[in-house]
Formats: sequence, structure tokens, C-alpha cells
Amino acid sequence: MLNAIVDASLRYKVLVLVAFAVVIGLGVQAFRQVPVDAFPDVTPIQVSIYTESPGLAAEDVEKLLSTPIEGGMAGLPGVEEVRSVSLFGLSYVAVYFKDNVDIYFARRLVGEKLQDVKGRLPQGYGEPVLGPNSSGLGQVFWYTIESADKKLSAMDLRTLHDWTVRLILRTAPGVDDVMSWGGDQKQFQVQIDPRQLIKYGLSFKQVMERLTANNKQVGGQSINLGSEQYLVRGLGLVSNTKDIAGIVVAERNGAPIYVRDVAQVKEAPAPRFGAVTKDGQEAVLGIALARVNENAQAVVDAVKAKLAVAQAALPKGVTLVPNYDRAELVQKALRTAESSLVEGAILVAVILFLFLGEFRSAIVVIITLPLAMLIAFILMQQFGVSANLMSLAGLAIGTGMMVDGAVVLVENSFRLLSHARESGKPINKTHLILEAAREVINPIAFAIIIIIVVFLPLFSLTGLEGKLFKPMALTITFAMAGSLLLSMTLVPVLAALILKPKEEKDTFIVRWAKRAYLPLLDWALERKKLVIGSAVALLVASLALFPFLGKEFMPTLQEGTIQFRVTNIPSASLDESIRVSNVVSAELHKQFPQVVSVLATIGRAEGGETTDVNYMEINLATKPQSEWPEKIPYAKLAAEMQEAMEKVVPTAVFGATQPIQSRVEELISGVRATLALKLYGEDLETLDRLTAQMKGVLDKVPGVADLSAEANKGKPQLIIKVNRDAASRYGINADEILEVVQAGIGGSSVSTLIEGTKRFDIAVRLSDEFRMDPATIGAIPIRSAEGALVPFSQVATIELDEGYSFVRRESLQRYSVLQMDVKGRDVDGFVKDADAALKQAVQLPPGYYTQWGGAFENQQRAMARLAVIVPLTIGLIFMLLYTAFNSVRHATIIIANVPFAVIGGIVGLFVSGQYLSVPSAIGFIAVFGVAMLNGIVMVEFLNDQRRQGMSVRDAVRRGAALRLRPVLMTASVAILGLIPMLLSTGVGAETQRPLATVVVGGLFTSTALTLLLLPLIYEWSELRAERRSRPVGVVEGATT
Repeated sequence: MLNAIVDASLRYKVLVLVAFAVVIGLGVQAFRQVPVDAFPDVTPIQVSIYTESPGLAAEDVEKLLSTPIEGGMAGLPGVEEVRSVSLFGLSYVAVYFKDNVDIYFARRLVGEKLQDVKGRLPQGYGEPVLGPNSSGLGQVFWYTIESADKKLSAMDLRTLHDWTVRLILRTAPGVDDVMSWGGDQKQFQVQIDPRQLIKYGLSFKQVMERLTANNKQVGGQSINLGSEQYLVRGLGLVSNTKDIAGIVVAERNGAPIYVRDVAQVKEAPAPRFGAVTKDGQEAVLGIALARVNENAQAVVDAVKAKLAVAQAALPKGVTLVPNYDRAELVQKALRTAESSLVEGAILVAVILFLFLGEFRSAIVVIITLPLAMLIAFILMQQFGVSANLMSLAGLAIGTGMMVDGAVVLVENSFRLLSHARESGKPINKTHLILEAAREVINPIAFAIIIIIVVFLPLFSLTGLEGKLFKPMALTITFAMAGSLLLSMTLVPVLAALILKPKEEKDTFIVRWAKRAYLPLLDWALERKKLVIGSAVALLVASLALFPFLGKEFMPTLQEGTIQFRVTNIPSASLDESIRVSNVVSAELHKQFPQVVSVLATIGRAEGGETTDVNYMEINLATKPQSEWPEKIPYAKLAAEMQEAMEKVVPTAVFGATQPIQSRVEELISGVRATLALKLYGEDLETLDRLTAQMKGVLDKVPGVADLSAEANKGKPQLIIKVNRDAASRYGINADEILEVVQAGIGGSSVSTLIEGTKRFDIAVRLSDEFRMDPATIGAIPIRSAEGALVPFSQVATIELDEGYSFVRRESLQRYSVLQMDVKGRDVDGFVKDADAALKQAVQLPPGYYTQWGGAFENQQRAMARLAVIVPLTIGLIFMLLYTAFNSVRHATIIIANVPFAVIGGIVGLFVSGQYLSVPSAIGFIAVFGVAMLNGIVMVEFLNDQRRQGMSVRDAVRRGAALRLRPVLMTASVAILGLIPMLLSTGVGAETQRPLATVVVGGLFTSTALTLLLLPLIYEWSELRAERRSRPVGVVEGATT
């Protein structure tokens, strides 16, 4: 079958060339259109539900809203996990689905279930709504809206953003929503004076009802005037503070009582849960969210185009300033990957020329590289794989392997052509190339298929690691499939057209290699036991290093931006957090010349984040590294900054991270940290006590850094409890008392004022002087059933207490979290030590249990999965080898050679001080592939020499000498193709370096061993097989 394909290609050369011209066209088009991102989107399939319930404390939010919503969602099909966070005024429930569920289907399921759950929620506590359909990495573009002359207030800027800029940007293709954060939301407030209410004998409720009733617009059908029909419209909407103040609430003795008689009406900022500061000034921030599965680069470009439109619509002196742009990171990451690819390809070309000493054959091989990549891009586009760090790393690893098939084929064609020239017969080039291809096409095809099979374990990974590494496995598979197609079709055609019969001279590299190798091989063949013994000893020694290699899930991707997470004490107010952010900003500007601007996002936007006002994230924009006073890594700069900030704000806990990293960590386990210990249990007090005990234990475990228990208890509360006995004596209902608490102290929205396309709430609350402290609240008068005035403190007790700032739940259980990073050692070892220490020191009551989360969880899952899949894959490869050679013995010889490839990889990691992570595991997989490829071609050739009737020793010597050049070529091509990846320092280089280290190290040892061990084992097994097949008597006479 394979021979037939080669035969057909050589017969219809022009057709093959035309077909590949079309492939080039399609490939270039695909290359331009493939979606581009920095990082594969690792977001789980997740639907979030937000319920805003203004003024409600965390414990009440959990009881009244989060628990019933969570319970309803847990039973949906395909749900993996339900998590919730209840905090002051907000319930957030996240429903995670299995990876194979379509996101729109998941949203539909949750939406339908919500309708059912809404019936079980108490009235008047807010409406649950679905969160934006954006992935966790959806925040692709941040910008602030700034007034140059500072004439516009924070409220004006926020109104401009909400009703002008946001509406324009939301129409950009691929944008799901635009969040507003910071500034003040405008509200029309009716601030009631309770003394006036008493004077006129009115209740709070009456004023609220009149306000709602007097702001309406109605239709009165139509009337006919003559022959025309007129529509009737009744307009009674209020349009400004004067209209609201003029609403009649009641009348006494024929005189109307207006709203202005009992209250002040003014435009004022709504209560807020967060703020944004930029370089010490409050600012208004906009965040564009990309829809799920959209191309980040395209969305950012679309947003920037709309930003220009929005800028034109703004008043003079107001500007939109970009703050964070995902596209910059995307371009940097792609530059890292592209430069590795291009440099690798150039090095490959140089190697080929050095080994073949002949320009034409080098050209044939080099043409296959870009073509294999273009085929990979066509398939990437078909399968929806985006071009990102991971998928392009797949191409870079494959650089060496893609040309392997072509190298072997061209080298063989070159050899046969020069032999034909020496024999002096007339040369039929096409015929000779066909013969050359027939000799090697089977082993090449099997080798390439085996390399594809070697990467199968990556397809079995699930969760985060699956999303990260499947793109890499896919691109390698695509590129290898392309290279197989090329080896069978285009390479023979080009060889027939371009190659010329030349005398076969060894280039100086090959001459030098042969001079060193052949005597060494002879020496080794005489001392089989010694050589194999030392190889096994080396393998054992390198495996002994294995426990000393640290393990981690993934090296951190350096994004070239620094972010700090800052948690203040739970009782900190919003104003205090704003002050802290300004102190920190001033300090950073003073000490670090690298800083361009400091942007702090405090608390949460109205809808969106799930954090309280004591938490902030500080995002730094820095100058390019070339302009820094001294060249230091980002991580070191971040550590220095953290130290400086801890000195100025000793009460807060700081943790350094990066924008994407912090989002990814939170998505994986609901925790913004590398490692988290979750403690599950029923009672919040007990959870708090145990968490504090555990923190003390973990503090002493070596390697722990940035350890923080989420300070949860300590949110000050003013508790107003209805005194039912007293209330019933005065004939006052609990409802009336709580009405004062909710609407009077908290403020309650009763209607909406519509101004053109803008909409503002009309809210009712007590004047500020009546809601300042417990004493003034206690003095608020309430009317009893007889009409007597009773101070508030007579019918309710008012006391100060401490409560919880939030309540976390997962798997329908409450839990608390200890977050930490691990520095200077591997995560795996740290967790073992920590577990042992906790078992000794902390006694958990029944019903309480702990679980590790964060990166550790994924590493365990990935390693467990690979432990099953890798042996299966090796079994599958063995079957393929058996099919190729039809001999268990030869298949075993090749598989036996593979473990020795591990030696170089382990030593490489050990020497460079890198950890064993998922990328390095993939490196080992790639090395196995190349080791097999060399083994297959070598064994095939040795068998060939035997078929020509040579003795075992001669076949081994001649076959090894003939295969020296292609084996060295494939190995050095693969090694040099990865050298740029080893040395690169761009964005994303960290994730690729362990992989390159393993492949380069592994190839050194595996090539040396293919050339030495394989011939030895082959000779030994062939002689043994011969002895067995001969009659016993003959063997005794023939042994020497």
C-alpha cells in the first residue's frame, strides 16, 4: 500500500506538485485565520449565578439565598461541583459542568432550574441572575476614563462610562459584557426626617408607596378625531429632583403635604462595595469581557476600534486610557514561540548541509519543514485549536521529528544515486528513487505512526492539564501526519527532480564520527557484558536521582506584569482600603523607578467579583526591562516590592502573582493561591478555631510562603433585634420595625427616574443625622397603634457584635481555606511533610475533614492518569513494532533501548535544577518517540544486510556504519531544533524549558546507546536464535 502511494506519486509528479501548491495556499490562509491567544483557555465549563441583596449580612445571605440555590443546582445532569460564596449583600453560586457539556446547553439547564428555585427564595431579597457568558480568562482589556482638568466628579465620570462608553463597547464583536468599577453611581435620594413624619402623622411606608405610584407612564388606547386616529399617551414620569419633591404624600385639613415637607430630595452617590484608585487618585475602570471561545486577539482589536468611536463621543478633556491589554501578552508569547520555530528551522538546515555536504538534498528536506507546519495549521483550523504557547511548543518539539522521515529517505536516495554513478550504468533517476523509497518507507511510516502513538497519553489528560497539553499533542500529531504524507509523496518527487548523482564523499563531520565510532563498536562487540552492564548501572544511577527531583504541576508562566493580592483586616472599611492603596502607590513610585503606574481594584464591582472591601488587587504597569536601572527577573522585583509594602502597611497580607495566573488558580480550585488546604465542616466557629490551629502547624513546615488563613471572623455588626413583647404592648408589628431597618437605615429603591436612555434609581432612606450611631438610631420615633410616639430603642434591642465577612461552601458543605505558596522546594514533598505534621498536632472532631486543593490537586490527578496510560501506550507500541517486523524478538530489542533514553533527561533536569513537571513528562514522551524511530530504522537495516547473506558480525558492522549518518542526523536535527527553546527568555519560555531540557539531554544518551547497545543486543539475540534453530550435534561441532 505504502509502496503504491510512492509509485503513484513518482508517476504523476506534476499532479503532486500542483496538489502541494494548493496545500501551501490553504496553509497560508489557515495560518492567518487561526485564532491566537497567549494561553489555551483552561476555564472549566462554568455558569455563575449572582443574587444582589443589598444590606444583607453574609450569614443571612447564605441561609436565605445561597443554600437553596446551591441545592437546586446540585442535581443537574453533568454537574461536577457547586461552589458558593456568600458575602455582605451578594450571593455568588458557581456551577461547574463536565468538560464535554456545551456551555450554552449548561446555561440553559441552569436558567430553567433557576425559575424553579426562585419559588423557594423568600420575597424581597433580590432576584438571582446568570453571570456573563465569559470565561475566567475573559478580562481581555482594561481601561480607565479620566478627566484632564479634574472638573468632572467621580459620579459624572461613572455616569459617562455607564451610559456612553459601555454601550458603545458592548457592540464590539466577541464582547459579552463591559464591567464598570469605581467612581460613584448616581441615585436620586429622598432623605426622610422622621420628626416631620410624626408631625404630619405619616408612616415610612406611605411615603414609599406614594413615590412609586406617582412615577408612571400609561397608554389610553386611541380616539378618532374626524377621519384620523389619535393614540392616547398618559405621561406622568418624574424627570428631576423638583418633580420628586412636588409629589403629594397626603393632605391634612384640606392642605396637601408634599414630599419636600417631610424629606430632602437630592442627587447623591449610591452605597458602593468597591473602588478603584490609580496612582493615588480615585478612578473609574472599565473591563471588557470576551465571550467564551472567542479569539482574544480579535476581541481586543474590536474593542480598540470601538474605543476610538467612544472617545469621539466624550466631552472635551475626557480621555480613555488603556491599562491592561491581553493582546500585548499574546504577541510576546507568540514571538517567543515563533523565534524558537524559525531559529530551530535554520539550525536544522545547517546540520543537514554539514552531514550531507550537498546543497540539493538539504533543500529537499528543508522544504518539508514549512510544509508540514502549514498542514498542521490547516488541521488546527479545522479542529478549532488556537495558536498559543502550548500548541506552538508542540510544533517546536516536532521541528526535529518532522524532517526525520525526509532525512532518512533523502539520505538513502543520495546513497543509491551515487552507487549507480560509480557502477557506470545509465541512471534512471525515478526508478532509483522508487527503489530507495521502497527500502525505507515502511520503517519511516511505522516510526512516524509510533511517534503519534507515543503522544496518545496526553489526550487522556482531563481537567486543567488536559486543556493545557491537548493542543500540544494535537499540533504534534497534525505535523507528524503531515510529515508522513510528505515523505510518501512530495519528498520522492522532489528528490527525483532536484537530486543529482554525485560521488558519495563523507563530509568531515561524518568522517570524524566514523573514525571514532567504528573502532568503539568493535571494542564493544568484544565486551558485551561490560558495556551492557555499565549501561544498566548508568540507568539505575540516574533513576536513583529521581527521588531528588522536585515535582511540581507547571512552571509559572512569566507574563511580564506584576500583580499583588492585598488582604486587610476584616473590619477595614472602604475608605481605609482606599487610604492603604494610596500609601502603597506612593511608596512604589518613590522606591521603584521601574513603575509607570499603579492601579488598585478594591472590593468588587457592582455585580462581578466576589470579594469584600478589605481585599484589593494592585496591578503594576512597568517600563520595558531594557529601561530598568539593573536587569533583574520580575519575580525578584516583585519580592523586593512586597518587602517594601509590608513595611508601610504591616496590618495587611500581601501576595505576589500575575493577572492570568491568579485567575487560573482561582478557577481551578476556587482559591487564589498555588496551594490551598480546605477544611470542611458544619459550624463556622469550629472551622475558625481549627483553621487557626492548623495555621500554627503549617507555619513551621519548611518551604511555606505567604501563608494566610482568610481572616473571616471580625466583621463588625450592629444587631437590631425586635423585642416582641414590647412591640405587642404598643400594638406595633415586627414588619414596621424591620421596615425602618431595611429602608430607613439601609435605603430602599422605590422607583426609577428615566432621563433619555439613562436610568437612575429613586431611593428612600433616613437623613444621615439619624443613622450615624446606635444612639441616634435608638432615638428614631415610631408611632404606636394609639398614635403615641415610641423611641425605637423601646421596641428593639441594639447591640454591637462581630460576624463573618463571608461564608464559603463547596459540595453543599461549609469550608474554610488556608492559602499558601511553596518556595524553594517542590509542592509534592511539602504536602507530605505538612500532612504528617497536621496529623500529629490537630485533632479533628467527627464530621470535619481536610483536602488539598490548588495546583497540587491537578498534579496528583495528572500523574495518576499517566501512570495508567503510559504502560498501555508502551503495550500498543510493542504491538505496532511486532506488526512492523513480524518478530517478538526485534520488537523487544527496540523497546529495550527506550529506558536508556531516560538517563540524559533525568540528569539534564537534575543539573539545571528544574522540577519534574507535566512539561518535562511530555519531554520524556518525545524522547521515547525519537529513540524508537532510530531503533526501527537501525533494526530494519541490519535485517536487510542479513537478508543479503552476510554473517551476523558483518551485518552488524556494515549496517551500523551505513546508519551512522542518518541516526546522527535525526538526533542532531532534533537537538538543535530545540536549542532555541532551551535558551529563550521571552514570555512563556518557563513552560517550555523543562521540556526542551529533557529532550536534549535524553537524545544525547539515547543516540549514543542506539549506536552502541542496539547492535550488541541485536548480535547477541541473533546468535542465540541461530543456535536454537540448528540441530544440537552441529552446534557442538561448530562452536569456537
